Parts: sequence; C-alpha cells; structure tokens
Amino acid sequence: LDFMRVNLWKPRTRPGYEGVGDKGLPILAKVARAGVNPGLEVIMTEHVHQAMDAALPELGRDGRLLLWIGARNQNHMLQKDIARACLADDRVILMVKNQPWPHEDHWVGIIEHVLDAGFPRERLWNCQRGFTPYGDNPEGFRNVPDFAMMERVRERTGGDIPIIYDPSHMGGTVPNVFEMGRRGAGQNLAGALVEVHHDPKNAMTDKNQQVTWPEFDDLVKVMFPES
Repeated sequence: LDFMRVNLWKPRTRPGYEGVGDKGLPILAKVARAGVNPGLEVIMTEHVHQAMDAALPELGRDGRLLLWIGARNQNHMLQKDIARACLADDRVILMVKNQPWPHEDHWVGIIEHVLDAGFPRERLWNCQRGFTPYGDNPEGFRNVPDFAMMERVRERTGGDIPIIYDPSHMGGTVPNVFEMGRRGAGQNLAGALVEVHHDPKNAMTDKNQQVTWPEFDDLVKVMFPES
C-alpha cells in the first residue's frame, strides 16, 4: 500500500512550529476524498478520533488510514490507549517507531504493549527511525540505524510484523538521507517513510532533510531497485 504523509501535529525536541493541528483536518479529509491513503502521527487518543472522523468517511472500503506513535511518545499506558482507539475501524493501520535511545528490550516492549492492548498484529507495523548517536558521528547523521537490533526485535515479536524504514529522520540532510537509503537497500524492509516537499527551502520544519519529488523518485530507486 502507498500512503501520503499528512502530518497535522508535530512534537518537537525544543519549542517551535508544532504543525497546523486541528485546522488541517479538512486537508486530511480532502486527501482521503481524492482516493489517497493518508498517514500521520498521533500524540493522544483525541488525535486518533479526529483523524478517523475526518478521513474514514471519505475512504472507500479498500482505503486505509495509517496512524503512528512517534519516538517521543514513550508512555506505555498512552500507547495502549491509542492502540485501543485504533481498534474502532479495520481500515486503520497502526505503526510504532522505536524510541530514541538504543535499548532492545524497550523497543520490543513498545510492540508488546500495543499487542497487549488487543491490537491485531496483522494491522501493526514497526518502524526503524534510528537512535540518537552517542560518541563519534563524523557523517553528522541525525540518528543512526541498528539493523542487527532490528532483526532481533523482528524475531522476538513474532517475525511477521512489517518493518518500515525512516531515512529522513536518520539522515538530517538530503545527502545523508540518500546515504541512509543506500544503507537500507537490501535489508528486509517493507517500505520507507520519507519527507517530501515541493519547496524544501521554505518548509516550516526539517527543511534540510526534505527531498523534492524528483529526488524522491531517485531515492526509491536507490532503496528498492527492483520496484
């Protein structure tokens, strides 16, 4: 399945632009009405209900809504509440991102908590968005992947949950996004989450890592040459 990222809420490491918020719900509905599967991060259960109310009435039975729990949202009780809210419609896919610090048990725990809330594993995706680099980082990556840990987490959580790769939040700059794409090529990945902008210099957030549409086409060829 293909999705278009339509983020409305943007959690920040430091105060700054936090997205268009509720004002963007009509845009979310417009994307769904156009027959495009939308995807966005949700921070709380209220966001789940708002996104579902805006998008699902506009999607046909074959359409899908992707919601994800971000790396900063590490409250396991809230993760469970979000998972339960997503149960309301079988067109909702829930994706969880790994936490920022490199800890295998915690990454496994995120998935286990969501499953423990009753969310069906066939509608659950895992996402590797890398870990905060400690020590030497000569390439200046924003986050660094750990493919060995990724595979261990895959096996420890049943081996059947698709893993999505996020080169944007690991790269931090367009050249590094492509480098992360090359590193992800050949890994057992179900897809990629990429930030794209028609005019990155004027983007409201993360402008250095956003690729243009032609660059996105090139990145897909790097990551998934068989596609």
